Amino acid sequence: MSPLSNLVSLSVSHVALNPVVTASLLWVLTRGPPNVRDPLLNRISSLRNPQTLARVVKALKWLLALGVTGTVNQQLNKLALNAWRLKNEKKRWDWSKEIAVVTGGCSGIGELVVKRLIGKGVKVAVLDIQQLPPSLQGYAHVKFFACDVTDAAAVNSAAEQIRDTLGTPSILVNNAGIATAHTILDTSPEWLRKIFDVNVLSNWYTVQAFLPDMMEKNKGHIVTVASTASYLGLAGITDYCGTKAAVLAFHEGLNAELKHKYKVPNVLTTSIHPVWVRTPLIAPFEKTLRAAGSPMIDAHVVSDAIADQIFKCSGAQVFLPSRVGRVSAVRGWPNWMQEAFRGMVSKGLLPATEQQK
Repeated sequence: MSPLSNLVSLSVSHVALNPVVTASLLWVLTRGPPNVRDPLLNRISSLRNPQTLARVVKALKWLLALGVTGTVNQQLNKLALNAWRLKNEKKRWDWSKEIAVVTGGCSGIGELVVKRLIGKGVKVAVLDIQQLPPSLQGYAHVKFFACDVTDAAAVNSAAEQIRDTLGTPSILVNNAGIATAHTILDTSPEWLRKIFDVNVLSNWYTVQAFLPDMMEKNKGHIVTVASTASYLGLAGITDYCGTKAAVLAFHEGLNAELKHKYKVPNVLTTSIHPVWVRTPLIAPFEKTLRAAGSPMIDAHVVSDAIADQIFKCSGAQVFLPSRVGRVSAVRGWPNWMQEAFRGMVSKGLLPATEQQK
């Protein structure tokens, strides 16, 4: 489906399920005064047929019910993910005094997140095995720490250096991640260990290093960069899907412990679930993804969503683009529907495994 078709489809869906639109049309067609109702009927002559009008009214009632249900559901989701609070805690955040840690901050999404944060005056500690790129050099608010986030001792050492040089971080963005396309039989033990170390275990190490200070102040924000693949097991990227499912489970468990074990509702958590992102990570098989019609977004879309959520001072679960949030319901589908959907997506991904050989 083309970008234009996606846009049109999304726009029509939003209008049809907008309670304000459907309620207004219902009022006009059923209770509106003649000077309001008649012009509409004159423009759409078929509505003058009583049977047609009755069907349209019935359809609008269903759309209104679905729209209201969806709106209420969205608001409840926001409340639940923000510790059931109606208000945020913006008054406790002074961006010129905040310190953020961004893993994998030397390229791609991480680099763009760093730029957004320093744009607000946040001091940022970048943890990466790559060197700091020229675009981030020369900024007083950026401090680079060469750190292998798959090494718990290295993370703890970097955390001590950060506290000594910058202060206590209140923001942690777990962005570091790797991926490639290959089948299960073509996955080496070395690569399997590496992808789980980077994509999953590094989250444990950074949270263990930086969370205690946040808990002590009952203030912080931990962002987990997951994926829509957190909800799908797909051929050709099974290892990647496994890591993203694991990191989502980690994030949900962290959120539950913060609320129910440690009672620190002001330590916020946000999970980010993008589709394929145009970064060097997927460059080797981007053409295959395009040919398969896989949805793709630019890295700045993800970095902006991360930064915007941090600056909102509230926790959330963010799907990018928002419409792909429906993928979280796949596990509740009948098995035959799940198999058909996973099969359709997997067929488009398998050619990428040949490119990696």
